[in-house]
Amino acid sequence: MKLMSCPECESEILERLGTVCPKCGYTVGYFNETNKRPKYAKFFALSVFLPFISFLTIILTSINTISFIFGIVIFAVFAYKSCPYFYRNLFITNFEKVFFWLVWILVNSLLITMIYNVLNKLQLI
Repeated sequence: MKLMSCPECESEILERLGTVCPKCGYTVGYFNETNKRPKYAKFFALSVFLPFISFLTIILTSINTISFIFGIVIFAVFAYKSCPYFYRNLFITNFEKVFFWLVWILVNSLLITMIYNVLNKLQLI
């Protein structure tokens, strides 16, 4: 197991989450690094809101062909921006990595199915 120096008292403690320093009581937390929290918050917001915005965009642009193509482009950009691959250094556990990948794949496959059905409705396929 990896050891780290306690930021409060400089004694050696385990690097695992939840480890408490026996001397000063410092707890190793999830976001001890100051630059990781904003990036994780951005990724989480992208994971939650962009698929919802894509869904609404696809519904609202399915009126005619040209607006729908615009909606598909917006969906593709949002799917690219919210891809967990670009945020892979934020994941601490394998569970997080697998969870976010599964959610991203599921949501985007449902949106692609929706796009396919609208394309059939508009008789573009």
